[in-house]
Amino acid sequence: MFTKRQEAELITSIQGKGEIPVKFNYLGDGATKWCAIAKKRSGGGINRMEYELLTKRAGDFLKSYAGSGKVNIIDVGCGDGSPVLPILAELKKHKINFRYVPIDISPEMLDIAEKTINAHHNCEVKKFLIDFELGNFSEITYDLKSDGSANLLLFLGSTLGNFSDRNRVLTNLRDSMGANDFLIVGVEMTNFAKINKLLPHYSEKIVGDLLYTVPEQIGIKKSNTKYDAIWNDKDSQVECWIFIVNDQKIKISLDSFTLEKDERLLLARSLKFNEWTFTKLMSDVGFRTELLTTSENRSYVLSMVQPTRYSV
Repeated sequence: MFTKRQEAELITSIQGKGEIPVKFNYLGDGATKWCAIAKKRSGGGINRMEYELLTKRAGDFLKSYAGSGKVNIIDVGCGDGSPVLPILAELKKHKINFRYVPIDISPEMLDIAEKTINAHHNCEVKKFLIDFELGNFSEITYDLKSDGSANLLLFLGSTLGNFSDRNRVLTNLRDSMGANDFLIVGVEMTNFAKINKLLPHYSEKIVGDLLYTVPEQIGIKKSNTKYDAIWNDKDSQVECWIFIVNDQKIKISLDSFTLEKDERLLLARSLKFNEWTFTKLMSDVGFRTELLTTSENRSYVLSMVQPTRYSV
C-alpha cells in the first residue's frame, strides 16, 4: 500500500506531530471513498459552486491562450477529474487542442480521473504519479512544452486548505511554472460568524469513512476511538480528530508502537479563507493575480495567477 518513503513519513508524522496526513487516505480504496464525497458535493456543495463559477468565467480564464496551438491542462491533485470539465469544454468550443495531465499521489485517483475525462473528450491523457507536497515538478512542466504547447495549471476543490504548510505547497507550484504559465486556484470563502453551519458536514458518515481509511489500515479500531470535528479559532480551520479510548497498538511495515489512552490524532484540517487572507497568501508566496472572481454569494473564489519575477 505505502512506499518506504510514505511509511517513514507516516510514522514520523504520527509520532512527531500526532497527525495522519490526509493525502494517504486517497490511496487504494480511499479513492473510491473520496469520489462518494465529491459526488455529493457536486449536487450542492463546494464542487457545484466551483463548477458553476468555472463554467461562467472559463472564457475569461482562457483569453491568455487564444491562438495557442495546444494547451496542457495540468490538474494538480486531480481527484476524480470532474472539476476541470468546464475548462476543457471551453477549449473544445474554441477548437484549441489540449492534453490532460493529472498529477496525484494516488494511482487509483489518476485512473479515475482518466476515465472521467475519456467519457467526455477524445484527448491525450498523460498521468504523473507524484507527491507535489514534497517538491516542485518543473521537469514535467518543462518537458510538456517541448512540442510548443502552453501550460495551464489547476489547483481546484479548495484543496489548498488541507495542508499544514500551504506556503511550501504553493512554492512548489510556483517553482514548477515557467514565466508564461498560469495557475488557477479555487478556495472556499467562509463567513466566520456562521462556522457552526460548517461543522456538521465534517461529521457525516461518508467523511468519516474516508478519514478512517489509514487508521484502520495500520490497526486502529474505530470502536477504540472517539471522533470529533471542531473549529480552531486561532488558526481559522476546521479540524477532525480521533481520541484514543483504549491503548491501541500500531503496525506500519516492520515498525510497531502503541498509542495510549487519551492520546489524539489529527486526521484532517480545512483552513477557511476570506478574500484578504487568500490574496495575501498568494502574494506573499510570489504570485501576481491576473483575474479573481467570486460566486454570487461570495462563498467561493477562483483566482488566476502567474509567478512574479523579482529583480534584485
